[in-house]
Amino acid sequence: QGPYFQPAFDRLARGGRHLVFGAASMTPPGKSPNWLRLAWQWLFRPSVDPLDIIAKNRSVMGFNLIWMWDKEDEMSGMLEEMMSGVDWRPPHVGKTFPFDSAPEAMSYFQSGASTGKVVLLV
Repeated sequence: QGPYFQPAFDRLARGGRHLVFGAASMTPPGKSPNWLRLAWQWLFRPSVDPLDIIAKNRSVMGFNLIWMWDKEDEMSGMLEEMMSGVDWRPPHVGKTFPFDSAPEAMSYFQSGASTGKVVLLV
C-alpha cells in the first residue's frame, strides 16, 4: 500500500474507484524478510471504513495477478478489452541479465534499486 494509498483514497470524488494492484510494499527486499518491519507495516497499513465507503459512494478494488494464473480464458478477455482503443507503449526495461545470471537478477530485483523491468535474456 505504501505512502500513496491513503492520500489517493482521501481525494476520491463521489463514485470514485481506487484500484490496488498487488502489495509490493509488503514484499521484503533482500533474501529474507525483516519480520519486525513486516509486522510494523501490517499493523499500520491503511484501513478503510466500510460505512464511509457507502456514505461517500466510493469503492476500493484489489487485484493480484498471482492468483489468476490458471484463469487463462478470463484473463485473455480482460486483456483484449483493456488493450482495445489505447495506444499502449512497451514497458521501460531497466536492466537485462543473461539467463545464467538469474540469481544475480533476482538479487538486483529484491534490492529495491531497480527501476523498470528486470529482464532475463533466454
